[in-house]
Amino acid sequence: MLRRAKQLADTLVIGVDTNASGLIEASRKGGPNTLFLVADASQALRFFAGRACEVHIVLPWGSLLRSVLEGEREFALAVAGAL
Repeated sequence: MLRRAKQLADTLVIGVDTNASGLIEASRKGGPNTLFLVADASQALRFFAGRACEVHIVLPWGSLLRSVLEGEREFALAVAGAL
């Protein structure tokens, strides 16, 4: 995410994780175009639908992985721009 933010310096890049402590180090390294949210990624996908130009999912697990595997696959792929 941080690499992508550096590549797209004029674009707001948002990182989402349920683990706040996991975002602390990333937020220290982030630039002025980064924002970090402590949230359930599967719920964040619903929020960003129609609001984001791109969605990248890195290492899905937990509720997000279950959503992709258990019937919300089409929704997750559509939000990610893959459909």
